[in-house]
Amino acid sequence: MTRDACSQTSRQASRRNRRTRAFTLVEMVATITIIATLITVVSPLILTSMDSYASSAIRAEMVSASSTCLERVTAEVRQIPLRAGQSSAKPAVDSVTSSSIMWSTNSSIELSGTDLQLTIAGGTPRLLLSNVAGFVVQTYDESNTALAALLSGSACDAIRRVQFTITVTRGGVTETLRTRVFLGCMRSGALP
Repeated sequence: MTRDACSQTSRQASRRNRRTRAFTLVEMVATITIIATLITVVSPLILTSMDSYASSAIRAEMVSASSTCLERVTAEVRQIPLRAGQSSAKPAVDSVTSSSIMWSTNSSIELSGTDLQLTIAGGTPRLLLSNVAGFVVQTYDESNTALAALLSGSACDAIRRVQFTITVTRGGVTETLRTRVFLGCMRSGALP
């Protein structure tokens, strides 16, 4: 074989190898179509998982903050004293509305806008919880019968239990927690 013939044969073989190694336009379009279809099918699953994780994280944070708030509310309500100068045991609750409770003349737990606040002895209101969508106060008497939503003065003497319901909303997630508190001053061991 001559050198030219050998060189030509080598070039032809290299062209054939290049053709067999490269993708054709049809193969590339088919591959891109398959990949796009897979992405279209898988991406909603991934996005749903990410949204679910974010919602769970927000919900866990809200439940934690709400639980801490309710623990503080419970501790404060259990410490409401007896009304001074009374012949029988009566709690020192001054008034109750559907979203607040006041005791000992200048202490209260109330919803102010979207903030749940605690005021002790007329001091500066302290923020207990923010982003509160709802705060409901319900009172009960000795026989566990619900009392009126608005109470003041001597009508508050029948209160033995207080139920608090807190609804918190953050990032499109809503969570509601509820607790019922027995007034500490009304326990049988606390009576004079």
